[in-house]
Amino acid sequence: MKYIVPEYYKSFQCKCGECRQSCCSGWPVSISKLEYYRLLGINCSKKLRIRLDCALKVCPESNEGFAQISADWNGNCSLQREDGLCSLQTELGGNSLPAVCRLYPRHARYQNDGGESSCSNSCEAVVDTLMQLHKPMQFEAIEISIDPIFETGQFSHSYDYRTESIAILQDRSSPLLQRFMSLSNFLFGSEFYAAITNPLSIAFRIIPKLLSYFEDSNSISNYCITSQYFFNLNTQHYLSAENADAIMKSYLEVTISIEVLLPDWQVLVEQLIVNHMFYNNFSLTDNQDTIQDDFISLIIMYSFLTFNLLGNLSLVTTPEKLVDYLAAMFRVIEHSGFRSTALKLYKNSEYSISNAVSELLLFKIQK
Repeated sequence: MKYIVPEYYKSFQCKCGECRQSCCSGWPVSISKLEYYRLLGINCSKKLRIRLDCALKVCPESNEGFAQISADWNGNCSLQREDGLCSLQTELGGNSLPAVCRLYPRHARYQNDGGESSCSNSCEAVVDTLMQLHKPMQFEAIEISIDPIFETGQFSHSYDYRTESIAILQDRSSPLLQRFMSLSNFLFGSEFYAAITNPLSIAFRIIPKLLSYFEDSNSISNYCITSQYFFNLNTQHYLSAENADAIMKSYLEVTISIEVLLPDWQVLVEQLIVNHMFYNNFSLTDNQDTIQDDFISLIIMYSFLTFNLLGNLSLVTTPEKLVDYLAAMFRVIEHSGFRSTALKLYKNSEYSISNAVSELLLFKIQK
């Protein structure tokens, strides 16, 4: 079956036990009922059988699967060996793995006459790969053997929306924030034509709430807490305009530091955003409210990513630590309720959705 994939897809390789932050650590592995009973009865060594019997547990209240492969006291998968490799895969091969382990970080969907597949930014090997990609990301159709995770609808102009949205964000003749403005004009009409008055987004005003919400996350707790201390934030309030102005000065200084650490920083951010849009099926809908939510959540994601980096610059001092930061952030962004939480916080703020596009990027509508 032919799948549309990003250009890096064919060359992607798992780092296996060499990952600094393995996908086997920090989160539970959800499995189906069929996989649970298959693993209970699988023919294996006594040592692996003990591991499996201790690891498998039914989770009747979970919305993600019938059961889970539980983590050990250190937060690592109970099937992970000391060398970082999976004991199940090492003994019985890749086909023995549950679907989520076999496919991650790949994500596949079927859409009427074809499929799409991409890789999540939450995998450090994917971020490493994107750091080596300097030209705008291209997409191609290839034959691959992979089972679709889910089926989505196909609308007459949906692909045109997403294709054009990605093309706008890849137009390097304009700064990245200017491209977001152009994207809002494309999605919502010329009445939203505006001028950027500040490189910080008003979406930053809900960041204290997001930091507070995710400070208990296994993946980004340290980053959230560090940002709260760095900015001396009161997590019970939205960020004020005065605070945003103060942060503006620091933002400009940090931008220079980031570009010293990684000269192609803006290119990497572009690659991450485009990959995220394709991975999350951005704007494949005919519902205007959903398109607005997609756009707003994209801006909030960008703001959260940038804001947290600003607050953690003392920790992100090498390209490797930058990769670790980005992969950890996208663990939350792409594999939790980040989108729904961000939209709820935004809609509960003092800003209306009707003004979202202009306000989110500190635009002012020219009348």
